[in-house]
Amino acid sequence: MNLAVDLHSHSGYAGGVGTILLEDISRTMKMKGIDVFGTGDVLLPQRYRELENLLIDAGNGLFKLSVHDTSSFLLQTEVILTVKLPSYKNKIVAHHIILFPNFDAVKECAHLMEVWKQKNTIGRPFIVSDNREEMILRLQEISSIHPEIEIIPAHIMTPDGVMGCKNMLKDIEEFYGSFLPNIHAVETGLSADPELLAQIPKIADLTFISNSDCHSSALNRVGREFTVLDVEKQSYSEIINSIRKNKVVLTAEFNPAEGRYYRTGHAGKRHNNKEEFLIPSSEKVDLSCPICSKKMTLGVYDRVHQLRDPSIIPRKRKAVHLIPLIEVIAYSLNLKSVTSYKVMKIYEEIIRHFNTEIRLWLASENNINDALENQIPTATLIAILAVKAERFEFAPPGYDGEYGKLVIK
Repeated sequence: MNLAVDLHSHSGYAGGVGTILLEDISRTMKMKGIDVFGTGDVLLPQRYRELENLLIDAGNGLFKLSVHDTSSFLLQTEVILTVKLPSYKNKIVAHHIILFPNFDAVKECAHLMEVWKQKNTIGRPFIVSDNREEMILRLQEISSIHPEIEIIPAHIMTPDGVMGCKNMLKDIEEFYGSFLPNIHAVETGLSADPELLAQIPKIADLTFISNSDCHSSALNRVGREFTVLDVEKQSYSEIINSIRKNKVVLTAEFNPAEGRYYRTGHAGKRHNNKEEFLIPSSEKVDLSCPICSKKMTLGVYDRVHQLRDPSIIPRKRKAVHLIPLIEVIAYSLNLKSVTSYKVMKIYEEIIRHFNTEIRLWLASENNINDALENQIPTATLIAILAVKAERFEFAPPGYDGEYGKLVIK
C-alpha cells in the first residue's frame, strides 16, 4: 500500500509561531491527504508531556488523537549537532531529524541529554560535542536505545544542513565517519530536489525523503512537501523499513527555485537602499556583494555544483514539483490572501470532488478537467492544469532567505 507521510514539523515551542493545535493539524492532514505526520519537538519536556497527554497509542508505533481519528502521528524532533572538526576553523552546525518508535525511547534520549549536560530548553535542542569521536559515540548511543530509531540529516543542502554553505564540508563522510552506514536517508529540503542531490557522491545512493518542516497547521504549510512510501501496512516499523530500503514511490517537492536558499545573492533587506543582488548561475562564485561588499549567502544550486560528480549515473526516482493548492487558487484569482473566503470556497469545492489535495495532484489532467470544468473559475482550472504539467517558474528564484516569486505560464 502507499502511505503519504510528512515526517518533519515543529510545535509552538520552536519559537515565534504561536500555539499549534494537533486537532488543527489533523483536520489539515485529512484535506491534504497526509496519512502520517511528525509531531515535532518531542524531546522538549513541555512538548513531551503535552503529546503524552493528548495522544493515544494506536498499537503500531503510531499515535492518534482518538480511536476514531484517521490521522496518525509519529514521534519526531529536530536536533542540532554541533562539533569542531580539525580541518575547519568554525564549528560544524548541522540540523537532523530523529524519529522515535515510542515515548520510552524519547524519554531515554532525553536522559542522555541530561547525562551529556546538554541544554534541552528549545524546540530544536543542541547536542554539542568537543570532537567527531565524541559526536559519533553520542549518535551511536541514541541509535542503541531502540533498533528502529532513525536519524536523518535535515534539509541537507540549506545553510543549516550538514552539507550546506555554513559548513562547507567537502564530503558527507567527513562529518559522520564510522556512523555513516547508519545514515539511510537524507531530507531534500525546500531548496533542493532529488535531481540535484543525485549528483553528489555518497549522497546519491541514499533514500531521499521530503517533508514540510512546517511551523503551522495551515493548508499551504502542512504537506507542502511529502513522501509516498510503499509499505505492507500502516505502522512505524513499516515506515522505517521503507525508508531504510528506499521503498519510496515518489516525493512531492517544492520546485527548488521556490526555496529560500536556492540561488546565491543578497536580499534587499540587507542594504539601506533595499536594492537586491542575485548572481547568475555559476560554478565559480564570488561571494563578495557588489553593493555592500559583505559575504553573500551561497545558494544550494551553486553549492551542489561545488560538490557534484558529473560521472555519477543517477538512480531513477519519481519526484513531482508541486505548489500548495491554496496558493494556486489565490494566484489564479490575483489575491494575496490564501485564507480569503473566496479562496477557501473554491478549495472546498475541489476537495469535494477529489477528497484530498494529493489525489487531485496525482489524477490525470483529463480527470482533473472533467471533474472541475464549470465547477470552479476557468482561471483556477487553467492554473491547476499548468501546475500539474509543471508549466510554472519562480522569477526571481528564492535566495538569501527569500522565497521565489511564483509565475504560472
